[in-house]
Amino acid sequence: MEYFLKDCEYQIVIHPEDGKIINCNDSYAKLVGYTKKEICEQAVLERIAVENTIMFLEVLDDVIAGTKAMITADHNCKNGEVVRLDNYLISRRHSYIEIWMKKNKPPVLPIQRRRLLDMIIDYAPDMFWAKDLQGRYLFTNKALCEKLLGVDDVREAIGKTDIFFALKEMASHPDNPGWYTMGEMRQNSDETVIKHLTPMHFEEHGRVRGKEIYLDVHKAPLYNCDGVLIGTVGIGRDITLQKEFEAKVEEEQMKKTELFESLLNSTIEGLLIFDENKRCIHYNRPVKEIFGYTDDELWQKDALSFAMDSSKDLVTEKFDKSDQTPYEVLLKRKDGTAFWALVRGKFMKLEGKKVKVWAIVDISPLKEKERAITFQAEHDPLTNLINRRHFFRIFESVLNKADRDRLYKGLLFIDLDRFKPINDSMGHNIGDQLLQLVAQRLQSSLRKSDLISRFGGDEFLALIATETTDIEDAKKRISMIAEKILRTIKAPYQIEKKSVTIGASIGITLFNSSERDLNRLILDADSAMYEAKKEGGNRYTFSA
Repeated sequence: MEYFLKDCEYQIVIHPEDGKIINCNDSYAKLVGYTKKEICEQAVLERIAVENTIMFLEVLDDVIAGTKAMITADHNCKNGEVVRLDNYLISRRHSYIEIWMKKNKPPVLPIQRRRLLDMIIDYAPDMFWAKDLQGRYLFTNKALCEKLLGVDDVREAIGKTDIFFALKEMASHPDNPGWYTMGEMRQNSDETVIKHLTPMHFEEHGRVRGKEIYLDVHKAPLYNCDGVLIGTVGIGRDITLQKEFEAKVEEEQMKKTELFESLLNSTIEGLLIFDENKRCIHYNRPVKEIFGYTDDELWQKDALSFAMDSSKDLVTEKFDKSDQTPYEVLLKRKDGTAFWALVRGKFMKLEGKKVKVWAIVDISPLKEKERAITFQAEHDPLTNLINRRHFFRIFESVLNKADRDRLYKGLLFIDLDRFKPINDSMGHNIGDQLLQLVAQRLQSSLRKSDLISRFGGDEFLALIATETTDIEDAKKRISMIAEKILRTIKAPYQIEKKSVTIGASIGITLFNSSERDLNRLILDADSAMYEAKKEGGNRYTFSA
């Protein structure tokens, strides 16, 4: 360290505990423009601008412990400027620290600038060159000569063009037209740069001595000292290995994509893949068959647009959850028709990005079968009216509601007059058709809110709502409906070119509470119906 101090002309002394400057020499005071008194009122970190304060303080600790150190730092001058000095720190008897300084000088390059540049360019793996306006080389480096031009000495390229070297190579292999194809392409890109007079980027490729090579090339116009255009200058990098690697990666990616597509299309489920914004980014062939959309229509389609309005809340809720439990939802085809689907969703990673995959099965046929089974279980197979069991199930809810609204309802027990003689004399086929026609007329006589059921044989039950709490008013309303039913049933029927006429007897009981259960109400209506039959039929009677 003492050897390095021999050239130092500046000195400050600092206290090791608080970092205060306690002395400096005249040379240092003159250098920074402060008086000694002003300098001694400052801390060392006010004098020296260091990039890392903590590191500098650690250096001070090491120096106090007996270590010598050297750092380069800027010293603040009074005029606002800074001067860069090499600082040598020495601890003197552990009581104070001396900092000796000398001006920082950049190292001198012991070689001519032109020679240095020539060495750098020649040893660089990239290709450098300059050409005149006729495309003749003014300058090249070794990489260009060896990789493209096929010469060992850079001087051999001067004054010659890419076409010259191309023709030379082709002449050596006349039977192989693809031996060298780079010359014309490189000349064309030179002409493009000269035409536009702006730096440009190219990817040049062709065959050089039978091998396909790729170059990443930057070219620019070349001007002399007077600003006159004299040619082009360029730099090129051989990216053949990179291209081969990219081709292999692309080939592997293509194989993966083909496998992915094959797996997607091998399933009977429709598979939809959405990004984090709920936009469709992939799908399989069954999706197009299920929804009826084209490729362009499916791309970037929002997930909610596949759902009916009534199902959008459910789809939104399920989309954001990781739960893979399948759920039934009403989806929408391109033509607007709705269909039931079983959907199972799962979050996955695709090419490093989070996606949501929907597996969709059209369960409309299953739903149709379910509806058919349910209909068969709840309806009479001959007349398609609700059967007795389903009627009883609905009636129970009506009874429960009656205690709340206290509105009168009417239970009508309808029995056909003279049906048995017709069925016995004209045959069961005629009898069945007659029951079907009667069922249709009964349905047309009632409102949609009323219920009509085949109770058994030629007996029917009807439940009528009156929307009134007054019993006399309720009787009037029910009577009007009963009279309409009698007129409707009494009209002649044409069955297999035969005219058939029947009538009906109707027993009616009114209720506005659940005091009487269903069986009791049916018995009361049945009794009233027999009273109507005793009086000759084709009439209605209220229970007592």
